[in-house]
Amino acid sequence: MPSAAPTWLTDNLWLAAHDSVNGKPHIGEWPLAVGLATGLLAELVHDQYCELRQGELFRTIAELPDDPALAPLLIKMAAEEQTWPTPPPTARIQARAPVAAEQSWGRPPTAPRGRAWPPPAQAENRHRQRGHDLGEWLSYLAYEKRAEERVIDRLSRTGLIRRDERRRLLGGTKVRYVPYDSIATGTPANAISDAVQRDRALSPSELLLAGLFLVTGLHHYALSTLTPAERTQLTRQLGAGLDPMSRELLKAADVAVGEAAMR
Repeated sequence: MPSAAPTWLTDNLWLAAHDSVNGKPHIGEWPLAVGLATGLLAELVHDQYCELRQGELFRTIAELPDDPALAPLLIKMAAEEQTWPTPPPTARIQARAPVAAEQSWGRPPTAPRGRAWPPPAQAENRHRQRGHDLGEWLSYLAYEKRAEERVIDRLSRTGLIRRDERRRLLGGTKVRYVPYDSIATGTPANAISDAVQRDRALSPSELLLAGLFLVTGLHHYALSTLTPAERTQLTRQLGAGLDPMSRELLKAADVAVGEAAMR
């Protein structure tokens, strides 16, 4: 059964946000786009391909994941780094080993999984490292549905969504992607609601997904069965259980959604 296929954090957000019959989203286009962008970056962080520090993303593994949604993001980050100017020398000059030609700035060399690339900076020089601005990457992935395109491609490979193509009255066709069934769309939110109602601690992935529900406004639909007391309990779990990087991601997403609403 397609609905039994494994899903990722961002896939679960997309499924929960769409009607299983007509494929229409339950929330606005921009909040959904920001949520999906945040989800993909969260996957990079929690799979340890990136580290998030003070609003900047740093690649930590040279090897690319075997994931059609995440690998293109890391490739773009690597390409972006090639355009950065060489940082000025630090005050403390330290001897360093010669760098082979193939290891100069360009496509990062292959490194065993788990080995950091580039190597960790010394404590006194860590602040000199340049990272990828989190806000800029959220905007880049949210605009023109770039994040959604990556998620749809991944979901299509698992069979959890189907392509629905219809002809327009005035010519042309309209393409929409529809979840495979109501089980696929309901499972992510139902798992969170059930855990809260049974007073069970949410997993880190469930906590982050619940946070994305709140930031995007999807909680009004996805978590509508929770009582006021249960919503308070969920808020307490989020306050106590979210790790610092997840908090920073959700805060940035909240800012991005709020800024668009003020325009």
